[in-house]
Amino acid sequence: MSINMLKLDETNLLKEVLLRHQPSRMTMLDSIGIVPLTNDQREELREVIADELLETGLDKNDEPNERGLLLEHLIDRLGHL
Repeated sequence: MSINMLKLDETNLLKEVLLRHQPSRMTMLDSIGIVPLTNDQREELREVIADELLETGLDKNDEPNERGLLLEHLIDRLGHL
């Protein structure tokens, strides 16, 4: 697997987040691993994932829960796509 591709679980998480927050951006998924994302695309995806992190990824002490850790990892991975 190329470092420029998401794993299946990462793709599914990104798909879920995009469907919830920005369904119009679903077409970006088709190009991941085929062509590099632009800086603007990466930033746009990071913002959408960060919104999800704030909504579902933090416990009552504002520490990342299990989902939050997955979302943080996905944000990090976007730098390699």
